[in-house]
Amino acid sequence: MKYTALNAEELRDMLMAGASALGRHKEEVNSLNVFPVPDGDTGTNMNLTVEAANREMAKHKSPTIKDVADSLSMGSLMGARGNSGVILSQIFRGLARGLADAESITPSVLAAALQMGAETAYKAVIKPVEGTILTVAKSAAKAAAKAARAKDLNTMMAQVLQEANTTLEHTPEYLPVLKQAGVVDAGGKGLCYIFEGWIDFLEGRSVFDTPVVTDEKPALVDGIDDADLKFSYCTEFLVTGDDLQEDVFRRELEKHGDSLVVVGTSGLIKVHVHTNNPGLVLDFALSQGKELQDIKIDNMRYQHREALPQQVPPAEAKLNGVVTVAAGAGMEEIFKSMGADYVVPGGQTMNPSTEDFVQAIKEIIAQRIFILPNNKNILMAAQQAAEVIDKPVVVIPTKTIPQGLAALLSYSPDEEDLAYLEEAMQEGLSKVKTGQVTFAVRNSVFDGQPIAEGNI
Repeated sequence: MKYTALNAEELRDMLMAGASALGRHKEEVNSLNVFPVPDGDTGTNMNLTVEAANREMAKHKSPTIKDVADSLSMGSLMGARGNSGVILSQIFRGLARGLADAESITPSVLAAALQMGAETAYKAVIKPVEGTILTVAKSAAKAAAKAARAKDLNTMMAQVLQEANTTLEHTPEYLPVLKQAGVVDAGGKGLCYIFEGWIDFLEGRSVFDTPVVTDEKPALVDGIDDADLKFSYCTEFLVTGDDLQEDVFRRELEKHGDSLVVVGTSGLIKVHVHTNNPGLVLDFALSQGKELQDIKIDNMRYQHREALPQQVPPAEAKLNGVVTVAAGAGMEEIFKSMGADYVVPGGQTMNPSTEDFVQAIKEIIAQRIFILPNNKNILMAAQQAAEVIDKPVVVIPTKTIPQGLAALLSYSPDEEDLAYLEEAMQEGLSKVKTGQVTFAVRNSVFDGQPIAEGNI
């Protein structure tokens, strides 16, 4: 069967078939991932993005084309994960704009929409890099424009996929890191699988969700280690507000990192950035909007090291190590200068999880670990981490930054007597009196005195 045009339900089925094809091959896409960070999650992030779009599209039982387009755009924006997922969401956003007002989806309509998708994605990225999913999307759009007068969508999409695959094979010529690893761009490969899924639907082939089992090993690049990563934390979130300005976010956040993508509307913005100070990024976002949603912070250095095989014998473990919690580069530097081995980003408005502590502990090559949570809301997560680690972990119940600093003054990295060291650190923090100033987040009454929202 050849499709000269699609109605709303057929359009939705075609888009979902693309998501299904990507899902079947996500592990293969993961194995190609070496740019911008070799952390092996491009396929997963793209798949989570299209799954979110699918869930949104599935809400309409008898959709119009505009319903499908709007759901594709909003679902992918809300569910976008990682650099590749955010860029894919912008391809879908432009695609949706090109489809929304159509009465039916003909080759010329889809070709124009693919062009809008590529253009929207390029505009969303502060510093577009060729040899990535962007390049593949642009080539696909050009091929679609050339085939826009095709008699059916099957013919047009076959030409689109052929050009997309050809461009994909040339991506190592743009990015030396791809050539060095002997792979093509992971995001571009994921987009090609989406186009394959569209063709599966148009050709009437069975569309199923069984994942393809691949023998591919994660792509490794000699000479690349976590020291080559300029920024440590992949940070992404949604921020809501009444008059959010994308250009304001871009100007401020590009000071704090790279791989910056800022997309959305005046009421909802999606941010993706690689930074060394996720706390500063989140604080700025809160200063511009009402609330943050779907916050996700990944330690890319850790992810990269986890993806690498053990190539050198592990270093000899030292006796004691310290994990502490603080927000901002300044406090991190102070804690490390006083003997802390690992500073987990966090504080009153950003509480680390148990997993954050477990990962931090694994980063330290030491026989015993002391944790300084520096906040009563973080204490329980630290204690849970201590329970799941198979070596001695002592949680010193510091509730403030000054208490954490005082405990470190009594810390000795070479002290063999664990009980003595714990007692000394406990005694150090007990001598500290801390006062804190904050803003009231809502109207309330304390000791008979009214407190208004915003009061200090």
